[in-house]
This record gives sequence, C-alpha cells and structure tokens, in this order.
Amino acid sequence: MKSLLPLTISLFAGAAALAGCRDTAAPFAPIPARIAFVSDRRLGQRDIWLMNTDGSVQLVTNHLADDDWPSWSPDGTHIAFESDRSLNYDIYSTTLDGSVVVRLTADTAFDGQPAWSPDGAKIAFVSQRDGSDQIYVMNVDGTGPANLTNNAANDLAPAWSPDGSKIAFQSTRDGSDFAIYVMNANGSGVMKLTNSAVPDELPTWSPDGQYIAFDSDADLYMMKADGTGLRRLTSGNETDVMAHWQP
Repeated sequence: MKSLLPLTISLFAGAAALAGCRDTAAPFAPIPARIAFVSDRRLGQRDIWLMNTDGSVQLVTNHLADDDWPSWSPDGTHIAFESDRSLNYDIYSTTLDGSVVVRLTADTAFDGQPAWSPDGAKIAFVSQRDGSDQIYVMNVDGTGPANLTNNAANDLAPAWSPDGSKIAFQSTRDGSDFAIYVMNANGSGVMKLTNSAVPDELPTWSPDGQYIAFDSDADLYMMKADGTGLRRLTSGNETDVMAHWQP
C-alpha cells in the first residue's frame, strides 16, 4: 500500500470516474465553494463545468469542440481555457455563466495551458508557434503575446508564483526527460530545479511561495523554491499526480 506523508496539498490523483465519465479538476477557485473542472459527461466531449461543494454542477462552456485546462481569474469572475473550437487549439476566456466567451489567441499553431497571473493582468500559456512548445505571456485581452522561453526544447505547464514575480515550468532543454525549472516573469534568470532520471512535471507553488510540489514518475514530491530540500511525499505502485496546494 502506498504511504502518504502529511502535507497541506489536495491531491487529484488521476481522473475521477463519475457515471462513466471522466472529470478532472482545475486549481482551486478564489471564491469558496466553487470548483472549475473538465468533464465529458455531456455528449462525450470535454466541457468546462462548475461544481458547488454540495455536488451540484453548472455547465459553463457549451460547444461541440473540446474545452480543457481551466484557469481562474484572481477575482473569480472569469475562466481562461484551451479549446479546439476553431479547428485548432486556442486560448479563450469566459464568464462563469458561459454567456460571454472571448477568443484570446488566433494562431495556426497550438496555444493552450493558460495560467492567469496573480494580479489578473497577464495570462501565461504554451504555444507551438515557434516550432516547439514554448511558454508565452500575453495581456488578458490577448494583446502583446511574448515568448518567454525561446528554446528549441519543449517548455510546458507554466505556474505563477503567488507574488507573480516568477513562473515555474517543465522543460526538456537539458535532456529527453522533463525537469522542473523556474524563471523570472519576464523570462530572465532561468534556473533548473530538479535533476532526475525520470520525468518531473506539473509544478505548483505553495501559497506562501516557499515551496513547489510536482509529479515525478507517478509520485509526488516537494522542494523549496530554489530546488533544495527535496522531499518525496508518496511511494508505491499507484499513480499520484496533479498536486494542488490548499489556499
């Protein structure tokens, strides 16, 4: 049986099965009692939904395309997400009732994995418009996209530090497997934090910005924000992924 050391992060260990559907949760909402998540319960396609703590749900996006990777705005009024509704993955934002959907990117390459900055002014995202997966940042209205990583390797899963000064991400720039890196919010000062023989993925910051949790070979780890103090949190044969810290 897999052991789990005490910690203050909520674990979404794989996709939950509900009525034969696949549901995956987004990082915690800034408004208590609301969770944004992705489900294929409607017509077998992936939509953005909201759930209250009593289990009642509300459909947010209503489109025949796949909508994925929801990210809350800091004020809790909008959700950014990726969608292939334009026959190519782009970034969109929506009000919580789904009545106002705005397309933020319109490139022929993949744009996805949005992450709203803590001050609400920027959205980091992943784009293949320069060939490989790169981390970009843009204004919340979609203007001013800028490549932060500018690397031939694949850079994915941007995660803002709570103060908005840094972005953690996963990259293959130093080998075939993903490792965790951190950079300043303007793309400078890139620093490699992990050196593992297996992929390290999906970094997430603690609320105080002092620690980063991440996946590694189907287990969960945490470390200080400078990469020191590495600690293994789970072990065993089961799959533990997608850590999110409790606010």
